[in-house]
Amino acid sequence: MTESRASATPPRYRWVVFCLLAFGYLLVYFHRLCPAVVALDMQADLQTSGALLGFLAAAYFYPYALMQIPSGLLSDTWGPRKTITVFFALAGVASIFLGMVSSLGLAILARVLVGLGVAMLFVPTMKVMTNWFKTDEFAMMTGILMAVGGLGAYAASRPLAWLSDIMGWRGSFVVIGLVTLVVA
Repeated sequence: MTESRASATPPRYRWVVFCLLAFGYLLVYFHRLCPAVVALDMQADLQTSGALLGFLAAAYFYPYALMQIPSGLLSDTWGPRKTITVFFALAGVASIFLGMVSSLGLAILARVLVGLGVAMLFVPTMKVMTNWFKTDEFAMMTGILMAVGGLGAYAASRPLAWLSDIMGWRGSFVVIGLVTLVVA
């Protein structure tokens, strides 16, 4: 990275973009952990066993891990903005779909699509930060990004349980999907 590239970026704009990307990373962790919070409701509604519900939760992680290499390649070819927008929109639509499914098979498909979608946020965000922040700012910004992700893990606990109490697990996933679409 050249210092001129980081300093050529308007300071306010890079902070707005960083805050938006950090909120997106909060949603990555939120999506990752939210099935555990509403597991009993999902299990009863989808009429499935705990083991199969565990598979539903795991259906997020495998696509997420698989997409880490393509996320770098797409970030370099499409650019970070298009990569994040397209795949985060996919995650939002998939979360809404998850809130509407009637079978475990469709729920697993929705979780796979959520995993694919949110997998494309971290690597492109790091590319943006590399281009827009000076070398001596990069470590601090990465730490802030990680901390915000941790807040997403927190938000997927009691706040999601509260939302689920109000509108049910299905309504919660629809709202989460809509928020994800807005961020995309």
